[in-house]
Amino acid sequence: MATKAFIPIIPAIQLKRILYATDFSEGSRTAFGVVAAIARRYHAEVLAAHICLPATSTMEEQRERESKEDVARLLRVSESLNISINPIVKSGDPVQELSRIVQDEHVDLAVLTTHGRTGLKHLMMGSVAEALVRKLPCPVLTVGPYLEHRFQEAVEVRNILIPTDLSEESMVVFPYLASLAHENGARITVLHVLPPETAGNPDAKKLAEFLRNEMMRICPEISPRCEADFLIEAGDAAERILACARDRKVELIGLGIRKAGGMTTHFRNTATYRVLLQAGCPVLTHRFHHPRLSQ
Repeated sequence: MATKAFIPIIPAIQLKRILYATDFSEGSRTAFGVVAAIARRYHAEVLAAHICLPATSTMEEQRERESKEDVARLLRVSESLNISINPIVKSGDPVQELSRIVQDEHVDLAVLTTHGRTGLKHLMMGSVAEALVRKLPCPVLTVGPYLEHRFQEAVEVRNILIPTDLSEESMVVFPYLASLAHENGARITVLHVLPPETAGNPDAKKLAEFLRNEMMRICPEISPRCEADFLIEAGDAAERILACARDRKVELIGLGIRKAGGMTTHFRNTATYRVLLQAGCPVLTHRFHHPRLSQ
């Protein structure tokens, strides 16, 4: 069940500095194409950060040589793409170092892969990516292992998917997606997934009408340049989100996530985690900051 709407514009977001966390793996190289496209669109500076784990002096020297060679190759590529790159190579804990860079350099967007050289591709997200998604104060764009081949080249954002459970947390990412949609004249699909058992509810039509009105109310700032679809489905949330993304050939999924808690296993049981792990397109997440807790 879907409907369309044309609604007012939101002010454009500013992306002046983008953190590109790389281990120079194949996954990181794939993510760089996405980084370059965003950097060109927003004329942003890219901070290409490579964090080495502490090691013995001999290994440290070898890693340093390899990192310098990798950085040199990256700089050559960036010159051909006409984007500004500032390489950062450090040694230490990746989560701590990358978090410090985000804070010290006033990063507007972090881009990373969910799997690197030590990732368990078919089992879980890389621990670094998982921690950063849950903890960084800025939006995080993740590129997973199932990224579709069309993203190997620069891809314009024409279709954006915003799943929402109608909570404030799920909509925290909306301003960024609305701005990207305006910049690209993209279509936005706002998706709400009901529990599977509601599919046969005799009052489903009335419920859908109420939910659609609520979805339009909490999404008031979409550019008149963009078409917005409000879609209501029933089933497993992660499965329906991934299926909708495939069917509509979206270039970006946006997810608002709750503040990180102490239970890592809890996050791994969420629809957000499953979408991050299995999506065939980049996923933009933003962590919700409760205004009362931020003061």
